Amino acid sequence: MLRVVAGALKVFIKRRDSLTDTCLSMHATIKRLLYYSESSESSEVSSLLNNGIKMRTKLNLNLRLNKMLKERSLVVDMLAIFFGIGTWVGINGTFIQLPLLVEIAPEGWSLPSYLSVMVQIGNLGPLIYTLFAQKNSATKDTILIYGLLTLGTISALLTAFFYSETAIVFGQEHSVALFVLTFLTAINACSSSVLFMPYMGRFKEIYLVTYFVGEGLSGLLPSVVALIQGIGTTECILTNTTSEGEKIYEKNTPPPLFDTKVFFIFIFAMMVLSCGGFFLLDRLKLAKEQYANVGVIQDNNYVCDTDTKPTPSRNNDSETEGQSKLTSNQYVFMLLLIAAICFFANGVFNSIQSYSCLPYGSAAYHLSATLSVIANPIACFLAIFLGRTSLRSICTLTGLASLLTIYVLVTAAMSPKPPLVNSEMGKILVIFIWTLLIGLVSYIKLSISTVMHSQGGKSLVWTGCVVQVGSLVGSLLIFVLINFTGSFKAAYNDNDPC
Repeated sequence: MLRVVAGALKVFIKRRDSLTDTCLSMHATIKRLLYYSESSESSEVSSLLNNGIKMRTKLNLNLRLNKMLKERSLVVDMLAIFFGIGTWVGINGTFIQLPLLVEIAPEGWSLPSYLSVMVQIGNLGPLIYTLFAQKNSATKDTILIYGLLTLGTISALLTAFFYSETAIVFGQEHSVALFVLTFLTAINACSSSVLFMPYMGRFKEIYLVTYFVGEGLSGLLPSVVALIQGIGTTECILTNTTSEGEKIYEKNTPPPLFDTKVFFIFIFAMMVLSCGGFFLLDRLKLAKEQYANVGVIQDNNYVCDTDTKPTPSRNNDSETEGQSKLTSNQYVFMLLLIAAICFFANGVFNSIQSYSCLPYGSAAYHLSATLSVIANPIACFLAIFLGRTSLRSICTLTGLASLLTIYVLVTAAMSPKPPLVNSEMGKILVIFIWTLLIGLVSYIKLSISTVMHSQGGKSLVWTGCVVQVGSLVGSLLIFVLINFTGSFKAAYNDNDPC
């Protein structure tokens, strides 16, 4: 009997242990299931949160874009761009064609210096306007703009047919027709600072930005067409081998895809487009609806409407500072600052870029020159989305631009052996610095102009005057330094077999 009971207890204990193991196994399985469930839910929640953040960001961008589009007219934007293209497209086009012009001009490679003098003489335009406008209050700036655009358009057309005509002056043959037409084109370009830009002051500030985009395109579009034309491409061809085994190479310039006449007809078409843009900008009711809250006293003399409440902005400090009146010291400082910037940007940089970049190779020079031309309109285009810039930001950016300017001046002055001359880092650095520098100064000039836009009166006129003065002084100074002092020495590529 006891054996039977003991056997039954053993069976019971075995079954209990088996049941316990089963329960523990089920418990572990349930814990694993719960863990995976929680992990899955956590990943789903995380995914939903990420999607929500992306959707909110996209929604905010769409709202900002819709708000920006509601506050502006894209038609007026395009007209302002067309208007801005007509500023310097003629002069830029002439200098871009120099590789072809010097081949037929009796001046040879001295032609650029002659044309530079013609451009500087074109500053008589804004000088005469400034003196005449002070004495004659009946001057109609709008009529003058029509006249200047017409002059630039006719000059571009005549240049296409008469650029190769020469005449004897003081016993020597010179490209007189090209000189005269460049001078007439320069009058239109130089006067744009004191007439075209101030005219845009009657519109909302956002259209002054798109006008500067057009001004940047006046350099980019001719460059693109010249690239298609094939200017600047040279080939090094093996022509002979001496008895000692020395190879003799010669440079060969392939013929352009189309000649200079076709190029200047394109410039003429751009000027016609600019004339049409200004005509519609001046006449369309749609354009007049985009006027800022200013009262036009006479032509380009405005009085800001101070009764209008400022529009809320995401950057209240910047907005308030941009709309508030500058003190007399700040006003003068802004004028002096933009004059100093144009002293370098318009007067010095173009003349020293070859000295700064060529020691690093012709590829570095051509790439920096190309990217610099592209950086100008891109910087102005970005200003459309960045909004106002405060005085503090302008000073900070100017400080950064000053450091970059010091570097390019040092590399130009130390030519043909600037820092890092035989390294890839030197090439990359000089290309990057030149591109960033041109983009920065373009953005700073635009920022100062928008600040002066809100000051009313003839602030934009005075801004245009100091721009031309700074550019003129810079051009004359660097001309003397390069041609009469020997401060800058040209670099030649020793690895070039030609």
